[in-house]
Amino acid sequence: MHSATMELCPVSVVKNDDMDRFCATMSQGLHALAQPLTIVRSAVAALSAPGVTAQDQRRYLELTAQHVERTCGLFECLQELVIASQIDVNCELFELSESIANGIEDRTAALRASGIELQLKLPKVLPPVLGDANRTQQALFAALNIAAAISSPGDVVELLVSLRNGFVQLHLQNSRLHGRAINSSQRLSLALAEINIRSQQGKYECTEDPFRVFIALPQQGGFL
Repeated sequence: MHSATMELCPVSVVKNDDMDRFCATMSQGLHALAQPLTIVRSAVAALSAPGVTAQDQRRYLELTAQHVERTCGLFECLQELVIASQIDVNCELFELSESIANGIEDRTAALRASGIELQLKLPKVLPPVLGDANRTQQALFAALNIAAAISSPGDVVELLVSLRNGFVQLHLQNSRLHGRAINSSQRLSLALAEINIRSQQGKYECTEDPFRVFIALPQQGGFL
């Protein structure tokens, strides 16, 4: 059983055909890091300037803390991108419903507080899927976090789960046009989501406006 499982899940090592995409994603990530680091450097210089007021000190310190946190998040995402590209994927059968349940309640409450509704639609019976639960959860909640960030009060974010052609399919979407682009940090998070899904023989698609993410993973017995 173990050997058959691993045959269905190739290791997630960056191959020659994927190297250009990987390098482009790393370049985007480094570009995204440049902005908060530049702001932090400017804020630190302003704090050292003669005659800076106590009010300005507080403002620059808050600005520094905000962008240090952003820098740490981007750096962590780059680390995870490298790991996902080099480390063998951990493939096994797992309950996707449990992965969805972990954290969905908190996110639903946060969305509701912002005037955004999250609609979750699951089939009555959801078979186990073959893949990596941790990588799947990262991809799903990265997409959900971005959907929440670009949504406006009154919007509806849908997470639709269905079965088709031996795969469990997830459609996360906000069908409303917003007319604004995803920022570099969000795009890097989605790039990590894509490599995490594709590394476990899954399918991944994304459109920005309207925002939609499609994920499909092989279900138990789907290849038999």
